[in-house]
Amino acid sequence: MDFFETQERYRRREMRGWVSLFIRIGIIAGVLWLGWLWGHAEQTSLEAEADRVIYENNLQITKLSAEVQGLRRKLSESEAQQKAVKLTQGSEADLRRIVAKQIARGVAPEQILQSIQRLGSPANCREVSRSNIAVATPLYAGPESKLTLFEGGLNLFIEGETGKKAARESPWYDPTLPVRIRQVFLNGQKMATGVLPIETIIPAEEWVLKLRFEVSELRGYVTSIISTCTLR
Repeated sequence: MDFFETQERYRRREMRGWVSLFIRIGIIAGVLWLGWLWGHAEQTSLEAEADRVIYENNLQITKLSAEVQGLRRKLSESEAQQKAVKLTQGSEADLRRIVAKQIARGVAPEQILQSIQRLGSPANCREVSRSNIAVATPLYAGPESKLTLFEGGLNLFIEGETGKKAARESPWYDPTLPVRIRQVFLNGQKMATGVLPIETIIPAEEWVLKLRFEVSELRGYVTSIISTCTLR
């Protein structure tokens, strides 16, 4: 074997060594890459499963909260009903006597019902109307002294007194003196008298109208603020 054949053999052996090294490196890199892909897919799957569990738990919590609120409401209604039963059982005759006496005096049953409904405290009020009403006095009365709302379902009329120094050039009411507010609605009417501000309530079956009357920035006017409220 001469020198050139020996050199060629060593060169081929070296090349095989490098090729084997590159193949091993490629195999290791491929295994690492496949492992990373598997780990990433596993992590994504675990995160998706965790998100699904959290979502289902939140739905369950929301459902349980709604059920708890419903049970609390039913419990409150049951307790209130029991108290009402105890009250009527203990003084049923007195209640009947009082109602019969008021009806005999000419009080309408609807008015008695409204008086009972007024015993609740207004809550969750939402303003639905804010208007200025001219106050009628002995020296002034006009169309602006009457306010019609809710397509005629509520009519307001306010009367006041002028001050001692009132004249026809200044016929405005004196806001330091009592005013009379007539409220006419579908089931009747009611009067309120006093010094401003004045608050009144007109009850319905499931809600009430809360009316507040204040001194207006416009001279001779009263600001009416009307809100719808629930009873608690």
